[in-house]
Amino acid sequence: MARISTHSIVTRNSIIGGLVGGLVHAGLAIALWNIWFDDLWAMFMTKPLNGAYIILGMFLLGFVPVVFYIGEKVMSPAIIVALSLLLSGFGSWLAGPVSAPSAIPTPFALYILLWVGVVALASLSGGLEYRRKQKVAG
Repeated sequence: MARISTHSIVTRNSIIGGLVGGLVHAGLAIALWNIWFDDLWAMFMTKPLNGAYIILGMFLLGFVPVVFYIGEKVMSPAIIVALSLLLSGFGSWLAGPVSAPSAIPTPFALYILLWVGVVALASLSGGLEYRRKQKVAG
């Protein structure tokens, strides 16, 4: 019988967990997007590149922190994404409904539209936290 290394189990589990985390975050973000803005599916049908960018971001904002946490027990990416989501959602809730076309994006729209920066910040902080843990352990 073939032996499976512990590292490959962690990698497989972190990827599976990341997929679940990405789908959960995307589901929540799509629900909020549809409440505060236009129907995302309709936008995806009329502007597929814009819709794909937004959906990819919604997924990756959940995927990256979960992979860091399950794979290496690194918390900072999850904290950054959770705080960004909560603060942007609360800010958009305070701003009230947006009527199209709005020249001023809400905090939640900025969170979703600028997802690359949030993922980069979360990944950078996760990498730094991982290195700090390795120095303490080694």
